[in-house]
Amino acid sequence: MGLLQLATAAFVLSTGALAAQYCDASSSICYSEWVSPEKIAFRVAIPDTATQDAAFDVLLQIQAPKSVGWAGIAWGGSMVNNPLTVAWASGTTAVVSSRRASARTYPQAYAGATYTVLPGSVNNGTHWTLNALAKGVSRWDNTRINPASNAVTLAYAQGATPPSEPANNNTRFGIHNSRAKFTQDFNAAKIKDFDAQVQKLSAVPA
Repeated sequence: MGLLQLATAAFVLSTGALAAQYCDASSSICYSEWVSPEKIAFRVAIPDTATQDAAFDVLLQIQAPKSVGWAGIAWGGSMVNNPLTVAWASGTTAVVSSRRASARTYPQAYAGATYTVLPGSVNNGTHWTLNALAKGVSRWDNTRINPASNAVTLAYAQGATPPSEPANNNTRFGIHNSRAKFTQDFNAAKIKDFDAQVQKLSAVPA
C-alpha cells in the first residue's frame, strides 16, 4: 500500500521533467525544484559546504494541490531499504511521516530519519505545503547522496485519498495513484549560511 508499489529498477516509471530552481519569496531561500505531472513541487536546499563524506541536513519543501491526499519521496530512488518521507495536510498545517520498508511491504515508522516541521507549513483552500528540516536522508547504510551531483535519482508517489487520521504521523495511508523516478539537482540546491537560514526560517511566525 502507499509507497508499497514504488517498484525497483526496471519496473519504476520515470519522467523526463527537468529540475529547476525555485526561490521562496517568503524566506528568500532558493531550492532545487522538481514538479510532478500532478503539480506537486518537491524542493530541496542543502549546505554549500556539504560533501559526500558526511551526512548533511536537507531543507525540504513539498507543495501539493488540495486534490493530493498524500505525497512521498524515496531518497534512494525505490521503495526498499532507504528513507521514505511521506507528507499530507492536517487542519491548517501539514504533517510529515518518516517511513522505511525492508521489502515490498507496507512501510513502517523509521527512526533513522527525523524531521522538524517549520513555519510556512500550511493547508489552505488551494494547496498544502510542508516545510521541514530533514536529518538522516542524505546518508544511510552504505548509501550516500552526492551533493555535487546535478542528477540524483529519487522517486515519488502520491495518492488522492488522505490518511484516515491525518493528525497522527504514524497513521496508515492508502495505495498510490501514481509514482515515478525523477532526478533532483543537488548541486543547484546548495545555499550559503545554511544553519543561519534554517534558524531564520524557524523564527518566522507560523
